Amino acid sequence: MGPHRGPVVSGPGSVTVAAAPKVNLRLLVGPVREDGYHPLRSLMVALAGPADMVSVARSAQRAVRCAGIDGIDGPANLAWAALDALEAEVGEPLPPLAVDIGKQVPAQAGLGGGSSDAAAVLVAADRLLALGLGGDRLERAAAAVGSDVPFFIRGGAQWATGRGEVLTPCAVPAFECVIVAPAAGLSTAAVYRAFDALPPPPPDDGAPVPTDAAGLAGWCRNDLGPAAHALAPSLGDLHGALLAGGASPPLLCGSGSAIAGITPDAATADALADRMRPVAGGARIMRARFPGA
Repeated sequence: MGPHRGPVVSGPGSVTVAAAPKVNLRLLVGPVREDGYHPLRSLMVALAGPADMVSVARSAQRAVRCAGIDGIDGPANLAWAALDALEAEVGEPLPPLAVDIGKQVPAQAGLGGGSSDAAAVLVAADRLLALGLGGDRLERAAAAVGSDVPFFIRGGAQWATGRGEVLTPCAVPAFECVIVAPAAGLSTAAVYRAFDALPPPPPDDGAPVPTDAAGLAGWCRNDLGPAAHALAPSLGDLHGALLAGGASPPLLCGSGSAIAGITPDAATADALADRMRPVAGGARIMRARFPGA
């Protein structure tokens, strides 16, 4: 089911699931509406590579514990909201569960780590408690948690519209990528405020998704790029380093702060990662790939 394939049963009372990151190959953003949201049209793909490990276990009381990169415990974590949404979908209280998250995907990087963790909680709890909800009901529960969470239930490559919760499958060629994640993240809300203060982006050109990876990088687009760079001018240095290293053109991940270099093959991506390490400063270098859909 989506990027959360093959839950690993780690004991009689727990299930562990890998929570994959994503990248937005296109993120087209419309002007803010009266309800405060921006209409989106985005092509999201689930990546194979670094992933959070999310374990859900029966417990005497509910708990969410998060260890590793930028860990957030308790009700402030989206995993807590995922358990609430699961109870609402089932229509009755569930046995208390404890969630343990081993973070590998950085927060506030535009990689969807928190949303992916929440989706993993839904998948793991459904399996652990033998609820048998199926994809549609899990996606409905996911939508109550956040607009990106249904994507992580479904995975693969999906066009997302509305607030990001309306999904349509899309064929995308396999590709490799190098993700550079600065130590300092970016607030999604702050990036959207900066976007609203800038001139609007050009309209959607309607260009079809390339059929091979060689043309993919030039097709990618992220309307939030100028806003993120205005808030974090140091992103320009990383963008320039990726360009110099052979990524053409680099792509802001979601609302940032991570930047991805899309490449057609593993050898090119490995060489790009090697060239980036000496010049990335405190940024984290991650290798990932999309197997194709």
